[in-house]
Amino acid sequence: MSTPPPTALAYRPELNGLRAVAVSIVLVQHWVRPAFPLGELGPSLFFVLSGYLVSGIVWKYGAYAGAPGPWWRRVGVFYVRRTLRILPLYYLALAGCALLPLAMVREYPVWFVLPGANFLVYRFGGWGDGVGHFWTIAVEGQFYLVWPLLLGLIGRRLKPLLALAASAWVFRITWTLWVNPNMVHMLLPAHFDLFALGAILRLEQSRPWLAHLAQGRYVLLAWLGWIALRLWVPPGDWAQVWNLGQGAWLAVAEFLTIGWFLHAPEAGRRMGLNHALTQWVGQRSYGIYLFHLPLLVFWQRLVYYFVPGGEGRAALMEPLPVLLALGPVLLLLSAASWHFVEAPVDRFKNRFRYTELPSTPEYA
Repeated sequence: MSTPPPTALAYRPELNGLRAVAVSIVLVQHWVRPAFPLGELGPSLFFVLSGYLVSGIVWKYGAYAGAPGPWWRRVGVFYVRRTLRILPLYYLALAGCALLPLAMVREYPVWFVLPGANFLVYRFGGWGDGVGHFWTIAVEGQFYLVWPLLLGLIGRRLKPLLALAASAWVFRITWTLWVNPNMVHMLLPAHFDLFALGAILRLEQSRPWLAHLAQGRYVLLAWLGWIALRLWVPPGDWAQVWNLGQGAWLAVAEFLTIGWFLHAPEAGRRMGLNHALTQWVGQRSYGIYLFHLPLLVFWQRLVYYFVPGGEGRAALMEPLPVLLALGPVLLLLSAASWHFVEAPVDRFKNRFRYTELPSTPEYA
């Protein structure tokens, strides 16, 4: 087994397994269209995981504003490594979307190239065919941009991180009530709770209070509470506020779940997170996520081109035919993208290494 690169953090297979769970939820939502509304469950789980992993990198290597020594160089390395992680495959997927062609990419290419798809979706108040999921890539990129600066201001302190999480909930409510009630979750500040909760997991993962709180019974209660909030929405003007409340509850449920697996990795093993297939999907989850919606649009166009009757078209767009036809193609695409793009770029990315931190009590 190869040793991890000097800039790598300790590998946690259960977190990679959670990536597989998150991308599977997204696939079910978009391909199967379940009766139970999964909503932002998949993307929000990705965001909490990002908060945990990225905060660990920033703190371990002092890649934040004001860190001891030449912190600007380490922040620069952080930006280079994060750019190489998300943009090459994203641009490849974007080129495929332009060739299909998908209208929103062809009409507003700059928004996607930057990337700023979340602002475009917010502006139009709706999704473009096959590219609606790119808003999360834009939010992730913006998170990478601001997080070393925010952590430099906040420091490694619990209370400011909790305040940052609370600011996201305040932002959602304020923006919904006084600016625009639609698409507030397209904006980066609306997700600071998810990223901040991930950072808290990283900061406090060895603390007894977190081990006591992140237990299976509390995780179960949190998810049952979220399901209840998701299923029942009060009528009238309170519906929007209720929806914002269930989003906050979802963030807490995901926080507890990840904390549980961090403190009880055997629970992850029992639930199949360490299984070879789960690990394979988790490792290739980024490609699966990028390609799944454009592939669905491509399938729809094939069906409408070759099948003349409405009943036949409807039958082929049902969940089972979609899964049978597109599932193997998506797995092959993601495997190829991992082998030919992600893994080579990852090896190249590891050439950019962080400078050593000064030997101070905080980093000794």
